[in-house]
Amino acid sequence: MWDQNSGLEGFYDPPMSPEQVAQAHTGFFAGRPVDAYVGALGCNAGYGVSWPTEVKNAEFWVDRLNAGARVGKVQLWRHAENLRLLWEQGVDPLQLEVDETKRLGVDHWFRLSMNDWHHWGTDNTELNLQSSSFYDNHPEYLIGEEGARGWNDNLAKVLQYFQDWMHDEVRALRRDIAVEACTRYDVAGFLYDFMRCPGYFKFGQEQAGLEVMSDFMRETREHFRVIEKKKGCPLGLAVRVPSTIDGSLRLGLDVCSWINEGLVDLVVPSCFFGQDMEEDVSEWVELSKNSGVQVYPAIEEGYMAGHTGEIRRWYLNPPIMTPLSNEMVRGLATRHLQRGSDGIYVFNFFGTCVTYDYDNRNVVDDIADLSRLEHKDKTFALTRSNDSFPNCLITERLIPTPVTEEKIQFKIHVTDNLTSVQGRLRSVDLCLHLDNLTVYDVLEVTFNGTIITYANSMKAGEFNPTDDEWLRFDLLNHLPIVGDNLITLRMVKRNPRLADEIPVELVDVELHIKYAFPDGEWEYSRSWKPPR
Repeated sequence: MWDQNSGLEGFYDPPMSPEQVAQAHTGFFAGRPVDAYVGALGCNAGYGVSWPTEVKNAEFWVDRLNAGARVGKVQLWRHAENLRLLWEQGVDPLQLEVDETKRLGVDHWFRLSMNDWHHWGTDNTELNLQSSSFYDNHPEYLIGEEGARGWNDNLAKVLQYFQDWMHDEVRALRRDIAVEACTRYDVAGFLYDFMRCPGYFKFGQEQAGLEVMSDFMRETREHFRVIEKKKGCPLGLAVRVPSTIDGSLRLGLDVCSWINEGLVDLVVPSCFFGQDMEEDVSEWVELSKNSGVQVYPAIEEGYMAGHTGEIRRWYLNPPIMTPLSNEMVRGLATRHLQRGSDGIYVFNFFGTCVTYDYDNRNVVDDIADLSRLEHKDKTFALTRSNDSFPNCLITERLIPTPVTEEKIQFKIHVTDNLTSVQGRLRSVDLCLHLDNLTVYDVLEVTFNGTIITYANSMKAGEFNPTDDEWLRFDLLNHLPIVGDNLITLRMVKRNPRLADEIPVELVDVELHIKYAFPDGEWEYSRSWKPPR
């Protein structure tokens, strides 16, 4: 399932032709093994839509543009201006999307951000074109500063600007937008995106909100049954929710009841923006067993890393958001599919080129089938601690952590049976990224109980202008097992001059598996070349 949570008309200077609109939305994945397109109704935020709506408190983007609403940035003007010009020609841009996906043989789903923040200005006070009069004129519907108190400062700062779903009108707006969209357009289904953004009740009221949210889902399902009866075809209802069942409950979402009552057809467990590199969907697969509900875990475009990749800037200080490599995507997808997920949901892949100058779309060809993934290069990694939405996500992790004489112990889950395919392997490397390591320090590292030594040890007199070091351990003679591999790390001898002042820290852990061509990448080079 390909998620397109932003209207692509904002990426093009107006006017756009109908053919360009169709290409803008489907050209990313046409011909690839994509089964469903999940497209936004406007551009991110859940208050405005791309058609002349009759829903109470919703607004047509073109009407807001024409009425002189604050635009906020040029990209939003481009989007609205393209919509305006298309509608003036009698062209419905959403119908173009639906028709094009049907031509390609791809199911078309709509999606709605349930408490988005893209309608804010840079200081959270000046709202942009993605907002609405309903949001602007009803501060009493917000969670508010008092309602957010109890969460850490970073979360409280954003939650106070989210709408409180205890209010009937707040829920009705989202429900009625979904119903109108599915009535107007012949689509396969609709997705409620509860991870855009996760926060729906005042602090401490989440458990009281469980039944409120379940009633909301029951109302939606009833409306969808009416639409199904009128159109004579099924209409799916999907939800994108936190990556764990516990996180969903803490947020106020009783997904277990939704499945048991037959309210949903598809569940998308997901993190928020930064990928959880250790995510386990087993509990979701078990929960949905024999229910007919499908599980499509989301894979994001980026993750939080303690390095900057190949970019060197004195002002670019990690940790920073970094694009997932294709090898990382393959590793995640293999784990999800092996654990019984019905498919994969890719989030923000349409924007990776724009955000990171990195094209990750080729990996979509690999992740649809386990047999294709079996002997493809993969990377497995640990997740860093973060403070992103502790109301529903796992935020406390092992790394970063200081390296001392006390043994650090951690596991990396590997999906591939490497002992059975040794002849196919090019390399298997464990890579530990450490800050402040010096040539005088001595480490001990074990892998599944065996002491291993790094292949790129620091050398006296070697040029080393940075304060970080990647240590690489060749594992071809200590192949990982399928499942969890146990790694330990401790400081045997520390640079005495720095021991009390500057700690050595473990900041990233990655395990890379590379297969020989033709299973792996083409990396041919001759050992001898004639002089030029």
